Amino acid sequence: PYRILTDIVEMLAGLDRVAPGVNSAHTLLYGIEVKFYSNRIMLDRSLGTQIEGLYAVGDGAGITRGLIQASCSGIIAARSVLGKAR
Repeated sequence: PYRILTDIVEMLAGLDRVAPGVNSAHTLLYGIEVKFYSNRIMLDRSLGTQIEGLYAVGDGAGITRGLIQASCSGIIAARSVLGKAR
């Protein structure tokens, strides 16, 4: 998304002031990790969205900050799906 791209460009400019040369034509960015902590989705207790059958789990949902929490959110959603299937 545009906002994230502009944030990356601004970050490189800021880093270049601290470590000159970081923001150069020779800088290669790869595997950029983007965290969406501030972008929260409206979820119920089972991490379900307002769309029936759609769950938001992991860091993309904006509620976890690490592998263990993200994994646990998947378990919570899976238990909800299994409970509805019974």
